[in-house]
Amino acid sequence: MWYKVDWDRLILLLLPTFLRKPVLFGYLRALISPIASLHYIWLRMRDDNLNKLSYNSQRCYLRKALNDKCDPELRRIYIDEVPEVNENYIYQSEENLDYYLDTMWLDLDYSEGGETVDFIVFVPNDVTNKIIEITAILEFYKLPGKLYKIIAI
Repeated sequence: MWYKVDWDRLILLLLPTFLRKPVLFGYLRALISPIASLHYIWLRMRDDNLNKLSYNSQRCYLRKALNDKCDPELRRIYIDEVPEVNENYIYQSEENLDYYLDTMWLDLDYSEGGETVDFIVFVPNDVTNKIIEITAILEFYKLPGKLYKIIAI
């Protein structure tokens, strides 16, 4: 590829043959070292960005991103849907129906700030020390408006 540069070879190729001495080569290598260092940093950033772009907000890719970053050996982090919750309806007084609702839970387990979450991320207990990193990955990849809850298993 054109962005992979062998700096030592480039120095030798650009030097005239009668100036290719070890002292001059070392001097030019010292002059080029900051550029070579920046190029190396750029290559690492490029690889990281290509790795970031390989994931998206689909559940399988989101799970892969979480496992690659936080649990690479055992890969125990998984994402599941929110279970169906039977909602009880309180009738209006105009409907002339009974008000008996049986048992009603007002605070759902799968709610975040009063709204029902869209998916649940199950994280092993020994990985919960990386909860900030997990949250950052989820916030980066999830779709806007989607809510999630992290549950330790």
